[in-house]
Amino acid sequence: MKKLRVTVEGKTYEVLVEALDAPAAPAPVSVVAPVTVPAPAPVSAPKAAAPAPVAAAGANDIGSPLAGKVVAVKVTVGQTVKAGEEIVTVEAMKMNTPVNAAKDGKIEAVYVKVGDAVVEGQPLVKVA
Repeated sequence: MKKLRVTVEGKTYEVLVEALDAPAAPAPVSVVAPVTVPAPAPVSAPKAAAPAPVAAAGANDIGSPLAGKVVAVKVTVGQTVKAGEEIVTVEAMKMNTPVNAAKDGKIEAVYVKVGDAVVEGQPLVKVA
């Protein structure tokens, strides 16, 4: 015989159950009066941290074309780039999207690093 606690439609019962494959003689199943088990206190989900505000892109900033994760930064401050040259790679939904320089110039600032999460329009680099 085993004593079990069973909940049916929100009511909890303690019952004695006999395993049928056991060699003991059959015994009747008895139901004990309902047992009140306090429900666990509700737990609220932790609030997500508010995303950091995105700085407005300046005239010489190159922004992210989509939200994703930076998987490659191919330039450094002081480096000269040509229009169309790949400067950053952003991954979203298992697809890599190259971000290219819009004009010839010199990299004045790199705002992101590999592993950073970015939102659409977020400045990635500044080309002067």
